[in-house]
Amino acid sequence: MAWTERVFTRAEAATLSGLHPVTLDVLLHRTKPLAPLYSEKRKGRRWFSAKDITVLCVAYELERAGRNWPTAIAQGFQHLDTPPPDDALLVVPVLSVSSTSGRVLTGLPALFSSGSMIVLPIGSIASEVVSACDQLKETPFVAV
Repeated sequence: MAWTERVFTRAEAATLSGLHPVTLDVLLHRTKPLAPLYSEKRKGRRWFSAKDITVLCVAYELERAGRNWPTAIAQGFQHLDTPPPDDALLVVPVLSVSSTSGRVLTGLPALFSSGSMIVLPIGSIASEVVSACDQLKETPFVAV
């Protein structure tokens, strides 16, 4: 299976990315202009590749680090043009978090002196996604 071959359904993409199908639907709706970066619509159905699913996984982690979904998707897409080496890391600053509420203050970068960074093992994430995609496509369907 090719890195960019869009052969996975929405349900398969949700399973492979670890996102709940409803969460994926909300994400598709909220980031509609960016959807071509991580999916393709054919005959009314949404299709995903291993690359697309990896972008979603990385974007999910970036969103947890304080980015909004459009920024997280764009950053994931930017670093996953080709499958990264297994040991590839993505290091990005963590966005500021309010000490009183624990909520992310949108758009505010962490202070330079704080050194707060998130390290994402994008090579490992990509490798796991590709492996899971291969296993899913190799699983034979048995009629009963």
